[in-house]
Order: sequence, then structure tokens, then C-alpha cells
Amino acid sequence: MDMLGIIFIALLVFSVVANFLSIPGNFLIIFDTGWYGVATGFHKFSFSFLLVLLAIAIAVELLEYFIIAFGARKYGASKLGAVAGILGGIVGSVSGFFFSPVMGAIIGGFTGVIVGTLGLELLRGKNLRQAIAAAYGAILGRVGGLTVKALGSLTMVVIIAVNLFY
Repeated sequence: MDMLGIIFIALLVFSVVANFLSIPGNFLIIFDTGWYGVATGFHKFSFSFLLVLLAIAIAVELLEYFIIAFGARKYGASKLGAVAGILGGIVGSVSGFFFSPVMGAIIGGFTGVIVGTLGLELLRGKNLRQAIAAAYGAILGRVGGLTVKALGSLTMVVIIAVNLFY
């Protein structure tokens, strides 16, 4: 395998891992596949193939946020509490990334979901027990969302591998 292929595969692996760091790994997969397609004259990947990957990435991203909101709402969070959990997870991941690129982003993401949901529910007048239940649901949603996101990125990598090697 040539250097171009090695870089392409290394970036694919990084992109899958990046999903857990709140870096949009699925969109990095599309970018990686796009530049590889350009560099190789689109012998293996067409523009329509990139559009299929884009559709998968968008669907997975939306599904991740829907699952977080669903988990929070299932355990009693208000609509605003669910949104606060999603935004808290994003802010926590990004800020945690600056302290420690791997563990900081993961811990920050989970902490942000808890703080966002719990804080907003307490501000809205729910008692501590109800707010904790809502935050618990948001955390379950975060785990489910990350699982779906990881499965989406692995699916994209398999589709790319099939196109690349067959």
C-alpha cells in the first residue's frame, strides 16, 4: 500500500475514535474519503458515493441528539431540559478537550449532559429527585447516542472498505 493509502486509513481510524471526543468523526470520514477520491482521480469513489456518506452522517448525527432528548424526556425532563442536556454535552466535550484531549472530552461530555439537564430542571422548579432522574435519562441517552454514532461510523468505514477493495 502506498503512502496515500496509509494516510487515508489512518484518518479513517482517527475519525471513528473522534466520535467519542465530540469531534464530528462521521463528517471527517466524508472529508477523508473526498480528498482520497480527488487524489486518486475518483477511481473508487464517486461524487454520488460521497453524497450517500453525507446522508448517513447527517442521519446519525440527528439520531444521536434525538436519542439524548428521548432519554431525558423519558425520565421526566422538560423539552428545555433535554435541549440543555444536548448543549451541555457539546460544551462539556469541547471544554474538556482543552484539558485532556481524550479523557477530558469524554468526561466533559458526560458532565455537561448532567449539569445542563440537572441545572435547567432545578431552575424550572423541579425537586432534586426529579432533576436527578431527568439527568439520568439524559446520560442514558448520551450512551445510546454515542453507540449509534459509533455504529454509524463503522458502517461508513465498512461501506468505504467494500468500495475500495472490491
